[in-house]
Parts: sequence; structure tokens; C-alpha cells
Amino acid sequence: MKASEAIVSELEVEGEVLRYEAVAVAEMPNAVKKTLKKNGLDENMVVGVLTLERAGMIPDTTTGKLEKVESFIF
Repeated sequence: MKASEAIVSELEVEGEVLRYEAVAVAEMPNAVKKTLKKNGLDENMVVGVLTLERAGMIPDTTTGKLEKVESFIF
């Protein structure tokens, strides 16, 4: 999949506001959009693990929820 990079001035993830985040802008294939929607997810946006870490969160794979953690990134 090809993507372009953009900088957004503000991105909110679960109430945490991140400033000047780099994001990938891509046209997702319909099969991917369908799978995301089927799983109750937004088919227009995918947030990566590095972005979650910058927000001080980690995914809990047992519950499918995000957990707030103390950040180690300075």
C-alpha cells in the first residue's frame, strides 16, 4: 500500500491530545475497510502503536481496550 506523510497539528486518542503528529495518508483497500467495519472499528483511520505509546497508552489484547500507562518516551 502506498501512503503519503502528513503532520496534523492535533490528534486526540481516548481523551489524550497529541500535538503535531506524523500520520500516513493512504487509500485503504475495500477488503481492509470491510474487515475494520465488521469488527466495529472506524474504517477510515488506523492508529499505530507508536502513536498510542506517545499518548501513554498500550493495547490490552485480552480485553481489546486501551490502558493508560506511565510513559517512558521523553
